[in-house]
Amino acid sequence: MRYARRWVTRTPTVVTVSTALVSLAACSAGTRASAETVSSPEPRQLPAIVSPSRLAPNVGIQGQLLFTKTTAGDIQTIYTMSGHRDRRLTAPGDFCCLLRVSPDHQRILVMPGVDAIVGGTINLNGGDFQPLNNPDPTLGLVPQAWSPDGTRIAFEGWDFSDPGRTGVYTARASDGGARVRVTSRPGESHDIPLDYSPNGKWLVFYRSATVNPDDQVGGSLWVVGADGSHPHQVASPKAQPAPWARWSKDSRRILYANERTASSGALWTVAPDGTHLTKLFCDAQGRFPLDPTWSPDGSHIIFALDPTNDEFTHPDNGLYTITAQGTDLQLANGSHDFKRQLEWWQ
Repeated sequence: MRYARRWVTRTPTVVTVSTALVSLAACSAGTRASAETVSSPEPRQLPAIVSPSRLAPNVGIQGQLLFTKTTAGDIQTIYTMSGHRDRRLTAPGDFCCLLRVSPDHQRILVMPGVDAIVGGTINLNGGDFQPLNNPDPTLGLVPQAWSPDGTRIAFEGWDFSDPGRTGVYTARASDGGARVRVTSRPGESHDIPLDYSPNGKWLVFYRSATVNPDDQVGGSLWVVGADGSHPHQVASPKAQPAPWARWSKDSRRILYANERTASSGALWTVAPDGTHLTKLFCDAQGRFPLDPTWSPDGSHIIFALDPTNDEFTHPDNGLYTITAQGTDLQLANGSHDFKRQLEWWQ
């Protein structure tokens, strides 16, 4: 089952000194990443960030932040944060993953913390779990994103009895009806919807390359119409995208980070037509950004910053913000635990 494979604990990946040096070199002002690590056209690099040694401690969060903390055994607990304080929302292991807040800010998409293929929603206090309705008994549907008006949900779909049904689907949020197949990806490798465009007409999705040994490495980012029209690649496997992307509030940019196990970490933006690939941020200390998300007004970005390139080892990390231009790195949460899967709303 793909869902189960996605969050299992993995063997640690060794990060060598030479890898760290490569990361530092890639962050130098005026440098460009090599053609072996990005897709054409050649990316632009924005000005260097503020040195981490000059950071102010814990700037706090304006609005509400949702995220998970993960412990040994891949047990996840959902937290919320406002200002400088975080608060536990669910018991360890009850729910995991996804954490997309509905546009009306009433419900949160989650997966039960068991080997399940039926998602649901909880309220903003972490209770009142309601399974999503799936009228198709053989089609597995993992919810990934709300449409901007909250009426539909985009799903990662597959059918063990019929591999030809693998692909992205959308359906009504209320009852699972009016299902639309958006992509066709017969076989075991999945298409994973990540985010709707602000006007609801497009979806960005991750096209995995393989199932084993790791379905989060070697994939690509694509954009497709919500009706299945005009699919096109926006970040090739050479760009090393992670299976996580978020559309900017002005619709002009798609934000993503490098995949796990990449030799260096960075945040990138790309236009929805695949042009203007830009390295927005990389850390002067060689750390690896993870799960970036835009602020409610689009002026800032928050992300986890890991000390290694393998999130499945669950290292202590911090949550940091930068401006939408990639500058002014600030620490928002430096607690000693592993945090990821960020959602920021007002």
